Parts: sequence; C-alpha cells; structure tokens
Amino acid sequence: MKLHILTLKFGLFALLFLFCANALLAQTPTPPSRITRQPIGPNSPMPTAKDQASSIKSDTQKLKIETAGVIEYFLKNGREIQKLSGTVRLRQENTLIYCDTATMDKDFAVLRGNVVIAQGDSVRAFSDSAHYDAVTKISDLFGKVVLENGKQQLFTERLRYDLGNKIATYTTGATMTNGKSQVTSRRGHYFVAQKEIFLKGDVVVTDPEFTMRTDTMSFNTEAQLVRFVAPTLISQRGSKIYTEHGFYDMENDFAEFDQNPQYEKDGQFGRARKMRYQGGELKEYTLEGDAHIEDPKKGEIADADVIRYNNNNEKTTLRGNAHFRDSTRDIQGAEIRYDSRNKIYQLAGRGRVSDPPNIIEADSLDFNDVLGNGLALGSVVWQDTASDYTVLSWRMDYNKTSQYLNAFGGFGEKGAGGRPMMKSLIDKDTLFMSADTLTSFKPDSASDVRELFAHRDVRIFKSDLQAACDSLTFSSADSIFWFYKINNQPVIWSDTSQFSGDTIKMLLKNNKLDRLWLRQNALVINSDDGILFNQIKGRNSTVFFRDDQAREMLVEGNAQAVYYAVDDKQAYIGLNETECSEMRLFFGDNKVESIKFYQQPTGKFIPMKQVGKDAKKLDGFFWDRVRRPKGVGDL
Repeated sequence: MKLHILTLKFGLFALLFLFCANALLAQTPTPPSRITRQPIGPNSPMPTAKDQASSIKSDTQKLKIETAGVIEYFLKNGREIQKLSGTVRLRQENTLIYCDTATMDKDFAVLRGNVVIAQGDSVRAFSDSAHYDAVTKISDLFGKVVLENGKQQLFTERLRYDLGNKIATYTTGATMTNGKSQVTSRRGHYFVAQKEIFLKGDVVVTDPEFTMRTDTMSFNTEAQLVRFVAPTLISQRGSKIYTEHGFYDMENDFAEFDQNPQYEKDGQFGRARKMRYQGGELKEYTLEGDAHIEDPKKGEIADADVIRYNNNNEKTTLRGNAHFRDSTRDIQGAEIRYDSRNKIYQLAGRGRVSDPPNIIEADSLDFNDVLGNGLALGSVVWQDTASDYTVLSWRMDYNKTSQYLNAFGGFGEKGAGGRPMMKSLIDKDTLFMSADTLTSFKPDSASDVRELFAHRDVRIFKSDLQAACDSLTFSSADSIFWFYKINNQPVIWSDTSQFSGDTIKMLLKNNKLDRLWLRQNALVINSDDGILFNQIKGRNSTVFFRDDQAREMLVEGNAQAVYYAVDDKQAYIGLNETECSEMRLFFGDNKVESIKFYQQPTGKFIPMKQVGKDAKKLDGFFWDRVRRPKGVGDL
C-alpha cells in the first residue's frame, strides 16, 4: 500500500509560510514543530492528491515505510523529521525493520522498543533500540542485543552491524552460542555470510567436551572450526593443552597445534614442535618434532621424533631416536611401542634395553611386563653387568623374574645358521664360549647366583686357555665350570699342554684360573714340538694353577708318567717311565721340575739313543689339534 504523506501546495502561500517558519526558527531555537499527524497502515483512508505527492517523495528514499500506527511530521533546522509509532515496519530491499517507534531523518532512523532487523531468511537482529543508516546500510544496536544467523546466536549490549557487507562488530563484550557450545570475548567481528567470527580479548569457548581460553582467535560457526593466533589454553576431561597457533575442528573433534604446543594430563606433561589430537572414536594424540613426555608420578620420561598415544587401547608409539626411561629401565631404539594396558613393549628396528643388572640389544624385541617374558631377535647382545658376562646370538628368549635366558643362532651375518657366543672378562682377558644353545638362569630370584648351560659342541677360547666338550655347566656360586662327555672327551689346552678326562671341572678364583679336576681317564700331555710328548695319566688328576700357569699336579689311581729328561742345554738325554698308585708333579715354565711318587713306584730310564724316533704313547693317548680353537673365529 502507498504511504500517505501530507504535502504542501506550491505557490505564494507556501513560499510565504516557509519563509516565516524559517525566520521564526532562526530567531528562537525551539523543539521541532509538529506539522500533522495521521494513521498509516492497511486500514488507512484512500490517498488524496496530497498523499500521492508525498508518495513520490517517499519513493526517493532508500528506507521505505510499510506500516505504522501513527506518523507525525516535524521540521527541525529546515528538515522534515518523521516519527512513526505503533507496530512500525520499514523496508530496504530484502531487509525488514520492526520496532515500536521510529524517528526518521531522510534515510537515517532512530529505532526504539522491540527492535527487529531481518535480513533474508536466516539473519535476525534484536535489540532495545538501534540506529539505522540506509545509505551505508550500517545499524548500531543497543540494549539487550541478539544477532541470530541460523542456529548461531550472538548476545551483547552494543553491536554495529554492516548489513551491506554482513559484518557485525562489538567492543563491549559478547557471547555467541551454537547449541551445545558458546564463545565469549570483549571484542569481535562476525562475518555473517561466511559464518566466521574473529574474537579478541579474554576469549573463552565453553563446550560439553572442553573449555578454551585465549586472547585472539577466529571461529567458523558453520564448520565449527577454531583457529588460534595467540597463547591458548584448552581444558578437556582432566587434560590441558597449551598452544600459540593452530586450529581445532570441533565438528570432527580434530586439532592441530604447531607453535610451542604443550599438554598436561593426570600429572603427565608433553611438548613437541607440533601436536595433533584426533577425537571421536580414535582418541589419539600425536607429538611431532623433538617430542617429549614425562610422568613424574610414575618416574617415566619419553623422547622421540614422533610420539603417538591412543587413549582407547592405551598404546604408545615412539618413532625415530626413541628413548624411554622409568625407575628401572632405559630403552632406546628406532621405534618403541608400549601397550600400557597389557604391560607389553616392543622395539621395532635396532634397540637397546637397560634393565639393571641386564642390558639387551637386538634388531627387534618384545617384552611382557606382567609375565616377565621377552623375545629378542637379530644380532642380540645380552649383558649381565653383575656377573660381568655377555651373550651374543640371533635369538634369545628370556624371563626377567627368573633371569632365565635361552640363546641360539649366530650374531650378525651368520644369523639363525650360526651359534650363540658368551664372553666374559677374566683377569683382564676375555674368555669366549660358543655352543649350539646357551641357557642361563637364577635358581633363586632373591639370590645373585646364576647358572649357565651350554649344549652341543661347546668351544672356549681365551688367549692362554682353550677348551672343547660336548656340554658344559657353570655356577657363579662356586665359579666352577663342568665339562661333560657325550661323544667326545672334554679337552682343555693351555700353552703347550693338553688336559683331558671323561669329566673336567675348572675353578676360577678372583677371575683367574685356579684349579682343574680331571675325572676318569685323566690325561695330561705336554709337547713343545708336537713330536715328543710328556704324558701323565691316572684315574683322576688335579692341576693347580698360579699366574695362569700349571704349578702342581696330583695324580691319583694307576698313575703313569712318561716324560723326557733334558740337560742344561735343553737337549734330550732320555725317557723316564714311571708307574705308581699316586704321584705329585711340580712345574716351572710349563716344564716338569720334580716328581714325587707314592706307594711302591716302578720305573725306568731309557737313553735317547734307545728311544728312537717314535714317541712313546700311553694307552688312550690322543693329541687333538683339530678341535683346539685358534681364535674367536673358530668358535
């Protein structure tokens, strides 16, 4: 319906009236003069000629009056002022304005009482009062201001809304809600078309899942995307995250923090160059670049290039220069995986676990904390720092509680087709031992006593001692090695001497060879040239060492001795053959210096001319140079 406005006829009367009115106003400043008053609306009377002239004037305005209960006209400083009241409705293009009263100065309106500005189908602004400039399409809203954009609502006390660019600005504090979440800040710019809000000053985001505090951020209300550009603290279910830059996708519960990010959860702290959080069903944290996590309560510290933790299955992965430490262990490797729920950790790639007194290295390693069982594969190195020995193998099964280990396969390139090796430092020299299988354990977990079993084709090498047997045992309780026969007699070599028997016991004292017991078919052979052999045979023999050299030997039961006598120039002069029940020999420089015979000894001396070129050999004689290791490689 056309707007009915009172107009003045042109002519002398009109000019005279305007002249007098202007003169009067110029002489005494008074409030605007009321000119006329009439109802405007759908039930108004039919327009007159004067009303039609007024409609032409209204058409030139950008802000159109559609309905009003009453319209009043005033002149102020020569300008016509309109006052509308009673269910006022104004329009500018697709923008509708509702209020109780409106005062209009051309295209500028002052709106009061239940102000509503509706733009399109989704944007609504509510306030107690407002100013609206139809030229700039900017409205200032006052009082209890609410801006609605679909499901989003913004509450404030003062708001400037640019309807042309669809930008709302506030500087006196505001709260925005989007169903379950809300945002408060001191200042802000809301880009309505893009549904993007830029917040500044004491920004707080509250959501059932988290609370966020920062000074500056942007928030896309439709995509539910938050971007941080200032120090930000996020609190979520007992955890806190700090960052100075990043974003949080609230819809998909995904966040990325890439400037000085840190987090705290249940007393645990973490930091990295970049952090990611994937919520929803996954619930996984990822720390990238100099990643660090520590838990003072548990005494745990973790470092790696990348650390990933899944809250659902409680599994942690450390990848790249991985390092984990707790009160008992120190774990390093290319990749460490830890299942805290099942207490299982794995090392993928070369890694090292220090769990005093044991240290283990391997290409891969699995360990169950609950059962105490572990499996190490690939170039395994096991060190027992308490007993001071090391085991090298391709595979090792072990148990932490019983200190049990079972090793087989070779170290390095030999792999599964090789043989495990043990090495131990004895008197500043290393003793190496290999077998098809090496097994070690502690009979009593409360004790430091360790026992070792070597099975099948056992070989030992030390610079001054070598040995070979079918199987072997060792106990740290008495420091005695037992060498056993299955197919071949055990043999020990020292310098130019060979010791053999069906069973051999070797005692280490203060990490030095102290004593040998040769049991059943005891035989000791000594030869400088491998042609002539000094031989001592008996049922049992005991050899005593000092400074790693044989100094004394006791032979018991059917004792026999064959040895070559030499003169002062070390030239052979003859052969001594002696038999008795028991004899005791004394050595110097690995040579017999004297012999004591007990219980009716018999013997003879044969000059060298009668001995001939063939060496005298006792029954059971063997000179084994094939089995004797010449170096570590022969093991």
